[in-house]
Amino acid sequence: MITTKENTVKMTPEDRKQKVKELSTEHNKYFGTLNDNFQYVPKMAYRPTGKDELHISFFPSELQKGKDIYTEFVSIDYESEDPKRTLYLWKYNSHWEEEYELIESSSGFQRHIIPVAELKVISDVNSRNPKIEKILDFEKLPDPDQSGEGIEFQLKRIADQLEVLSYYVKKMN
Repeated sequence: MITTKENTVKMTPEDRKQKVKELSTEHNKYFGTLNDNFQYVPKMAYRPTGKDELHISFFPSELQKGKDIYTEFVSIDYESEDPKRTLYLWKYNSHWEEEYELIESSSGFQRHIIPVAELKVISDVNSRNPKIEKILDFEKLPDPDQSGEGIEFQLKRIADQLEVLSYYVKKMN
């Protein structure tokens, strides 16, 4: 890390690569099922000036590779901003230069902005952790009027299941 004049810490390229590598481990099982024609590029989701919806931005060099891009939302310091660690896919679009607006930062870097709505949700921590489904009893609750067990009993069963879910979610984090 490098300290700048403003007394803020700026990431070195090596620091950034290490953070991305650490973030990607959450998704390695899924990435192992893919061929090599993809990139993993965590990005900040933000609302650009004059826009109503969230966007992410990619540098032309990232888009020129001609590969699908998997991403997740992170802070400027590459800390995950999503407790569910949702993995998204931007499917490669060969018309990216014409279709996505090019913006320039105050420091002169050019990026293409892509609406978050165009990203496809691939998975999140819940779908990547099949243990939760095994822990919880997802059988359909019987109709309290027909089971003879009453609504109080059924509500207690629901509360018990929520308590078990809460326990394991806390344990995973």
